[in-house]
Amino acid sequence: MAFKTLLSVVLLLTLTVQAVKAQNSPATSDSLTTLTGKWAGTFDGPASGKLELVLNQDNNRNVTGKITAINNSGDQYSADLKTVIWQNGKLTITYTYPEGGDVNLSGNYAKSAFKGTWELGGGQATGTWQASR
Repeated sequence: MAFKTLLSVVLLLTLTVQAVKAQNSPATSDSLTTLTGKWAGTFDGPASGKLELVLNQDNNRNVTGKITAINNSGDQYSADLKTVIWQNGKLTITYTYPEGGDVNLSGNYAKSAFKGTWELGGGQATGTWQASR
């Protein structure tokens, strides 16, 4: 009888620990599916224009990608993303601006779109961005 009780307690503790782990786990395959693909949007700040963000998932579940920006005067550039962090509905991206310095974008995902802020060179220039599919 004591063995059955002990076995029941161990089973209950195991299930409880698994439930807690599931609640605290990072991005799942479903959330990566939400993230990956082509996003189109706009940016505002010292310059305004359109952007395209392409996010891919490699075999190790790492997210990579590329950004293309076209400002309203017609100047365009593309850059590979250095870092992509996707956690709890928040996207954080870093890439190198072609004229120098890193650009940091951060945005929250809601209603099938991202909205957030960007900064160049640690705050030399700042603005907002948004993108949807």
